Amino acid sequence: MELRPVIQPILPTLKWDEELERTGYEDALCMGTADMDFQSPEPILNALNRLTESGHLGYPKIPDIYFQTIKSRFKKKYNWTIDPYTSIIPVVGTYTAAYLALNILSRPSDRVTILSPEHFCFKRMINLNGRETIECPLVIKDNRYYVDFSSLEACLSSGTKLLWINNPHNPTGRAWEKRELLEIARLCRKYNVFILSDDVYADLIYKGKKYTPIATLAEDISDITVTLFSTSKGFNTTGLKHAFMVVENPELAKQIKEFTDALDLSYGHSSYGIQALLAAYSECDTWSERLMERIEENHSYLSDFVNAKIPGCSVLKADATYFAWIDLRALKLEGKRLAYTFEKDEHVIVSNGHDSGKGGNGFIRVNIATTKDKVEDFAHRLERFSSRYI
Repeated sequence: MELRPVIQPILPTLKWDEELERTGYEDALCMGTADMDFQSPEPILNALNRLTESGHLGYPKIPDIYFQTIKSRFKKKYNWTIDPYTSIIPVVGTYTAAYLALNILSRPSDRVTILSPEHFCFKRMINLNGRETIECPLVIKDNRYYVDFSSLEACLSSGTKLLWINNPHNPTGRAWEKRELLEIARLCRKYNVFILSDDVYADLIYKGKKYTPIATLAEDISDITVTLFSTSKGFNTTGLKHAFMVVENPELAKQIKEFTDALDLSYGHSSYGIQALLAAYSECDTWSERLMERIEENHSYLSDFVNAKIPGCSVLKADATYFAWIDLRALKLEGKRLAYTFEKDEHVIVSNGHDSGKGGNGFIRVNIATTKDKVEDFAHRLERFSSRYI
């Protein structure tokens, strides 16, 4: 099953069209927004076409096969046996799910801990919902990120009510290992802290690496955990606005379902999101393998290039996601202006690490779910840009 680049979408895209319009650069290279430059897998497109051809785009009833498909996939890929009818809660998008969980697992003025650098949306949502963000900085050893558990314990013991993690982690690309997750869970249980685990990048794992949902480690860990999933990142379906939560604690599940009722979010879901999930989870493994081969090749090329051509800079080691997290702290540039200056000088749009909180200053996040020629173009523009500020 081949990867096919997106040629000309019917609707303008945030990743390319909006940036081209905003900057006015005809040669802009857009590698910021977390979308792929590849079409969604053919089985998903076929499923959506069949839905359109049926002529019914009204309220769908979520079919039993939806729940059974998720159950089968979790058992096969993660050895996780769930009761799909009691623990799966379909929702309208990942951040809607995060909002629901945030408001059930914490209260206004509560402290919520995140592992920084972290996707900027986490801190923004926490603060806008009247909570206090506590940032626990990750540490770098041998060009790879790790959790500083002494720092995490200090954060959790300070009155934190909720730990919000990314697994795999955006932007660093770490898929947390079982031993790391066990220690995270131990500390959360010790200090009576709930866990919100955003696992939307779970389908983007490098060969030889392993993703482990934290809720699979033990029943008492699952009891304090809400996990978010979606096909949005792994299969490029962000525009379909569909995700689901896994909540095995019956009382938490009851509270979240009541909250969805209060917002009238439990009546009617995205027909296209449901169809996409069914196809993604049952017919697209081969496509996913091809995708990850391309992403790993892009990451390896970029790592070797930066090591060879840009003194003092590096691409951090990754286990997952479609990001390259690049350390440009050696450049003589103010961190908060790094992406802006790169855009101005070379017409390249990336995500600025400064926006990811503690530990992000001097880094950029680059979306490498794209074609080889774009990655090579990016690398040469980065070399030219860096040469001005070394």
